[in-house]
Parts: sequence; structure tokens; C-alpha cells
Amino acid sequence: MKAKLHQTQNDLNEQSRCAMISLLNQQLADVIDLGLQTKQAHWNVKGPHFIGLHELFDKAAEELEEFTDGIAERAMELGGLALGTIQAVSKNSRLTAYPLDLASGQRHVTALSNMYVSRT
Repeated sequence: MKAKLHQTQNDLNEQSRCAMISLLNQQLADVIDLGLQTKQAHWNVKGPHFIGLHELFDKAAEELEEFTDGIAERAMELGGLALGTIQAVSKNSRLTAYPLDLASGQRHVTALSNMYVSRT
């Protein structure tokens, strides 16, 4: 079933707006997932470089959170809805699951690097 668009001042045709909203929501799911994976690393990093990596991961997660706002707001501006619940993200994210057994800083850096590279 096709979602009903909200009224907007945007002059793009409905088909284009629907396509853009779908693309934006796909990116939103991926970026929210990436942010949560980055927070997972932030919360669980251990080792000799703990404080540097802990702060780096936190800053990266903050930057991703700001990015998600822009994506979500654009979906709304086009007359759609931003689908950012954990259920929507879990269903729609294209990222692979983050390993939950990591502790060492190097392993977190490697895992996150792979996630960030796969999204570019």
C-alpha cells in the first residue's frame, strides 16, 4: 500500500517525491544503524588507547546523529514520513550486524572502518 503524502509547498511531482522519500528512509536506516554501531564501540572499547578511541567513537556518533536529522527533515519536507524507529531501522538497514563480542580498541576500529567504508 502506497503511503499518502502530506501536503507540502514542494513542486516536485508525486512520483519523484515518493521515490526520494524512499531513498531518504533507506539512508536514514543505514545511518541510524551506523550511529548505534559506533556507540556500541564507544561503550565497550578497552585497552591501552581507551580514552582516545572512546572520545573518537563518541564524536563520530554525534556527527552521525546530526546527519540523521538532515535526512529525516528532508523526507518530511517532501511530504513523507521519517521512518527512524528501532523497528524500521532493524528491518531496513543494509549494514551487517556489529559483532557484540569485541572489546579491544583495534578490533573496534577494524569493525567500524569496514562499516564506514562499505557505506561510501
